[in-house]
Amino acid sequence: MLQSLPGQTGVAAHWALEILAFMVAGLIYWRASNPATQPPETLARWMLLAGAAVGGALGSRFLFMLQYAPDLLGQPLSSWLSGKTIVGGLLGAIAGIEIVKKHLRWQASTGDGFVWPLIIAILIGRLGCQLSGLQDLTYGDPTTLPWGWNYGDGVPRHPTALYEMLGVGMLALTIRRPLPSAAPGDRFRAFAAGYLLLRLLLDFLKPPYGAAARGLLVPQLVLGLTPIQWACCAGLLYYLPFILGRLRRLERAFG
Repeated sequence: MLQSLPGQTGVAAHWALEILAFMVAGLIYWRASNPATQPPETLARWMLLAGAAVGGALGSRFLFMLQYAPDLLGQPLSSWLSGKTIVGGLLGAIAGIEIVKKHLRWQASTGDGFVWPLIIAILIGRLGCQLSGLQDLTYGDPTTLPWGWNYGDGVPRHPTALYEMLGVGMLALTIRRPLPSAAPGDRFRAFAAGYLLLRLLLDFLKPPYGAAARGLLVPQLVLGLTPIQWACCAGLLYYLPFILGRLRRLERAFG
């Protein structure tokens, strides 16, 4: 049975990898910016990054609060602000960038410039989640599979962060080549839709669908899904025209 890093070591590793994820993602975005999809002015590009960062921070915190609202009631503000979610961060960043684009009056899609920074950031960040133990709240349900992971409570569980890394890696391989008849921004739309679908399904392997660790926050269920899963559904609905369009193109290509 595999095991997370103990106590403060795991927390320190998580913070270090999260900081590294942001730094590497920002560097990749800055060095790979394409004038066709990103404003050429340095200030405008900084504003896009700021829009993504602020929107992502707000979205990730807000969705965390929704996810664990019943357990957070009556707790201090620090507890409400103690967690983040990638799904909320992704959707919040999209909203933040769109707001900045309207301010800049920039019409071209900027999404493709964020694909590889996001992929690298998720891969690095999720490694930190996997090593950090139960307190990160990304642990999976108990399992008897040989690769069960001990997050610190002695119970072998699904290593859901590793599953997510594998899924994101497969998604990266799928979109690394230009999509047939692709429009600007289609690569980002394909990534976002694929990631949201991955998380919608993957979160069925986490509490409250299985046994949660004692003494920790437990997600609430709203009409059978968690708030994160409902956010994934909302994002997929937003990208539904793109998804249907790609499916029609595939049908014409192979039909």
